Amino acid sequence: MITPRCCRKAKQVLLALAACATALSCAQGKRPFLIVQLCLKDRDGVALFKSEMQALAQRERLRYVDGSYATQRDLKVIGATGRNMHANGGLIYIGVEGEDGFGLEAGNLGLNDFDVAVGFGDTEPVDASRKFADRVVAQLKTHWPVSVVPPGRGALPDPNCQPDAKSTHSGT
Repeated sequence: MITPRCCRKAKQVLLALAACATALSCAQGKRPFLIVQLCLKDRDGVALFKSEMQALAQRERLRYVDGSYATQRDLKVIGATGRNMHANGGLIYIGVEGEDGFGLEAGNLGLNDFDVAVGFGDTEPVDASRKFADRVVAQLKTHWPVSVVPPGRGALPDPNCQPDAKSTHSGT
């Protein structure tokens, strides 16, 4: 069956968004109990964010995973060229994870270049997940304004989080 070009592109974008939603769910079959959003402002902000997440993983004895390159490559393979897909550069997709889905995942798929959503998985004991999220959000707030994404909704591109004319993609 031949599919019109617009429908193929729509399917590719939906596939990419589904992959991102799954990735940000943190725990299999569960939505994050908390999603926050922040604007990293520029490439230096991206580098600082990744550095902070690496330090966090080390402090918390968790694993830091940077899946930015692999995800960007996969988006390119499926031809995802929609707005804010970052298939040609600038994708951010990282995780700080422990056993059984404990941790966080962060990314900018579907968001502006320096816009990042951070989702926190809820695992047993729930109290530990909530305290972890509190520590992470407090740390993020030392560098950037952080907003909570309303429950039941995903992060949306922040029109105030646009790169300077001098800025380029964050690289991976």
